Amino acid sequence: MTLNKAIKKYKTVECVHLKEIEKYYKNLDLSDAISQATLGQSPKFNGKINMDSHQRRVGTKVCRTGLDELLRIDKIHPIAKCKSFEDVFKITEQVRKNTFRLGALWSYDTALRIGFNLGVYPKEVYVQAGVIKGVNKALKGKIQMKRSLPLTTFPKVIQQLKPHEAENFLCIWGKNNRKNNC
Repeated sequence: MTLNKAIKKYKTVECVHLKEIEKYYKNLDLSDAISQATLGQSPKFNGKINMDSHQRRVGTKVCRTGLDELLRIDKIHPIAKCKSFEDVFKITEQVRKNTFRLGALWSYDTALRIGFNLGVYPKEVYVQAGVIKGVNKALKGKIQMKRSLPLTTFPKVIQQLKPHEAENFLCIWGKNNRKNNC
């Protein structure tokens, strides 16, 4: 499938779930958003709220430890005062580094969901393990990988997406699967 066709399909099929997650988190109060984001809770196509597959791999116990750490850190650096996604992400990265078995994907997903609630979004495309294949595919391996990349790094057709949508697209496209599990 060409990149143009893949983007078109993404916008009409896979991006719908990401928008459902965004809507869900926007409608929570902040304390519920923090708790549910940390535990990886997301609405599913069946309307139920379940643990996202990313966090399911980590497990409920580790995610709860991450929640405890986030609540401890939130007393020092309040999430409610964050003015940007990057501010939220710094906090979730600190939690990740202090919590055994929480990975880069957990800190990004958690920050994104909390960011939805706060109305703050990434300004760049964040790169985790699942996204690397999509980035390499889109850029034909001609990039030095960093934790985040400017959207302008990518072909124009990807630049029509918001950075968090581009991250989601690249993960899905890199895996060449039909499910939205990134």
